[in-house]
Amino acid sequence: MKSRNNSLNRLLAVVLLFMILQAGCSSAVKKPHLLPMEPGFGLSEISNPEQFPDFRDDYDKELLLQSISNSMEYFKKIKTYPNAFSLLGFAPEKQTETLEFFREGYSRCKTPQELNEFISKNFRIFQAVGKMYEGDVHFTGYGTPIYDGSLTPTETFRYPLYKKPADFKNPYFTRREIEERNLLSGTEIAYFKSRLEAYLIHVQGSGQIRLPSGEKAYVGYAGNSGHSYTSIGRLLVLDGKIREEELTLPVLIKYFDQHPDELDYYLRQNDRFIFFKRVPHAVPHGSIGVPVTSMRSIATDKKVFPPGGLTFCVIGTQRPGSSSRSKEKGHVEKSFFALDQDTGSAIQTPARADVFFGIGDEAMYNAGNLNTYGKLYYLLKK
Repeated sequence: MKSRNNSLNRLLAVVLLFMILQAGCSSAVKKPHLLPMEPGFGLSEISNPEQFPDFRDDYDKELLLQSISNSMEYFKKIKTYPNAFSLLGFAPEKQTETLEFFREGYSRCKTPQELNEFISKNFRIFQAVGKMYEGDVHFTGYGTPIYDGSLTPTETFRYPLYKKPADFKNPYFTRREIEERNLLSGTEIAYFKSRLEAYLIHVQGSGQIRLPSGEKAYVGYAGNSGHSYTSIGRLLVLDGKIREEELTLPVLIKYFDQHPDELDYYLRQNDRFIFFKRVPHAVPHGSIGVPVTSMRSIATDKKVFPPGGLTFCVIGTQRPGSSSRSKEKGHVEKSFFALDQDTGSAIQTPARADVFFGIGDEAMYNAGNLNTYGKLYYLLKK
């Protein structure tokens, strides 16, 4: 009996130890790694220089300098700035000082080691808290497509973009209501060969139109219907039509080329509808009103990140649905400085960022293939 009681006690002790260990592991997993500076703010300051990233810049120097100049123009012109960011140190004057000082030092540094030393010595580094406060940010890409089109309807060009209607109010009607009730008749500003091309301009926020005359017309974002955005790519993944780790824009386009009868159904699951306007500039302008620059401009949620700020992006190789770990050493694919100059319907929360790739087919292809996790940092002069 005593032996049996001892065995039972040992078993209970093992069970109790297992439960304690499980609770400890669970607590460790759930414990935030990065605490935001203030509730609702998307950044956490890194105080230990050993935790700074390697500030290796993989893209064109002149384009970065141009993008910096664009943000400086923004800070010169703005009359108001979100007070929450100013109180936390990201006031427009401080950000202008940051950009001027960084531009001079970046141009002077001759080696990656010099650049890292310059930044570590002179800048405060903030990291996006990312998903689950663990710093993982989902990076995607966007660009400006160039499509054949017309400013008037023809047998070839039948699928329109619309300007904001006179009766607009926020929220407006859903995509399904707009299309089924033909609510925007008379507000068309351009027409395309395919419904998917017109929709992709909705997603990208701008477009260039090759007219039959050979001239080009340009359209830019003018507003949205005020409803939540639903990714048709995500719906295809949830329905088992595309594997999550394989989801890219080229794959999505190929799917609807092969299943055109499904396009209307999926498009109408996205309630958000985008309105456009004719613009005089070929290069699209971001949400802060300055031109965006290829690989040197990003779009983020402006409720949680400071508009116009200097950022550093570290893009890994881990794709959604993949078992690889981009956070592990050796899995960095690209790293680069960029300016936070735009936003987007799908770019919400501190765990999302969209990189502008440029204009045209190659830019759109490359942008559509970016679907991975990485880290996002903001720099501010000490």
